[in-house]
Amino acid sequence: MFTNRKKIKDYVGELIDERILTVSRDIIEHVETGISSKELKATLESMNIREIELAGAKKQHFLFEKVLKLVAADFHVYLYSMPGAGKTYMAQEIAKSLNLDFYFSGAILEPYKLLGFKSAKGDYIETDFYKCFKNGGLFLFDEMDASNPEALIIINSALANKFLDFPNGRVTAHEKFRLIAAGNTNGLDIGAGFTARQQLDIATLDRFVFLEMPYDEKLEERFARGYVNGKHYFDRFIMARRIAQPEKLPIICSTRALILGLRLTQPLTTKSGIKSLNFSWKEAFEMTILKNALPKVKDRILSLIEEAEQKARSQRNASEQEATQQSTIQKSSTVASKTTRSSGTSSTSAKTTTSVAKKK
Repeated sequence: MFTNRKKIKDYVGELIDERILTVSRDIIEHVETGISSKELKATLESMNIREIELAGAKKQHFLFEKVLKLVAADFHVYLYSMPGAGKTYMAQEIAKSLNLDFYFSGAILEPYKLLGFKSAKGDYIETDFYKCFKNGGLFLFDEMDASNPEALIIINSALANKFLDFPNGRVTAHEKFRLIAAGNTNGLDIGAGFTARQQLDIATLDRFVFLEMPYDEKLEERFARGYVNGKHYFDRFIMARRIAQPEKLPIICSTRALILGLRLTQPLTTKSGIKSLNFSWKEAFEMTILKNALPKVKDRILSLIEEAEQKARSQRNASEQEATQQSTIQKSSTVASKTTRSSGTSSTSAKTTTSVAKKK
């Protein structure tokens, strides 16, 4: 059927990718429709966790509530996105909502970063993973797709068996132990710009519910409106993103870059009284999203944004002129109508006076 190994590999990869995505969709649908609010509340009460507060949900990424439900129901979630989409922040907020201690690790290159080790004196040196696994909490395993495969085997074993052998002995997972993993790839498709990432094996993929986390532009706009002239900066930022994405230009218009750029444009003053920041939007762009771009890419994006703004100004001016003309015409029509009515009233009055005079 296949003539070379590459075709076989591609075919198997497609099957695996579809299988993982299908399983993830099924689990998410089960959580959203299969778990009633009564069952979810019972789960939370059994964990001695306070009820989930979503009053501030408008300030969260649109996936927040979905991920919160999955984690509360003890599913292991793998979030993948472009850099700076807010994965770490979301995990921290979920830990707060579930009243869990938050633990974190970036890419793990050596197993001892998970398991800990014995010191020269024979004392066991704990890790954040050990503390979370033993005492409960939410552990964020960031950059899982850049980690050593040996470390992933340890994670797989811990999640599958609910116990793990550490240097100081076997530990059973706490009932409140929760784990979110994050990365920049879906574990199979290693795109350009992520050369330090690697494919995850099937055993690892099978432990997690997968969710892609795109940039939330409605949330970004709400952030931007909290800054001086933030909406204008946001509009230009979104233009840059719209230009870069279809052409796959090597710039990252992330939520993190947006917030950093907004801060750079603010009129702030240091404690010593020295005025700082208040950079122009172009300067902020060059220090954030365009910092690693080639000169021709910078010039192209900036010129396209300026062209779009000029076009928008022209359209706005044309609309304003048209509105002014319409208003002038309407006013003229109103004056003419009043004049006509006034003339009619005067004529009627004159006729009445003449009629009265004749009768006399």
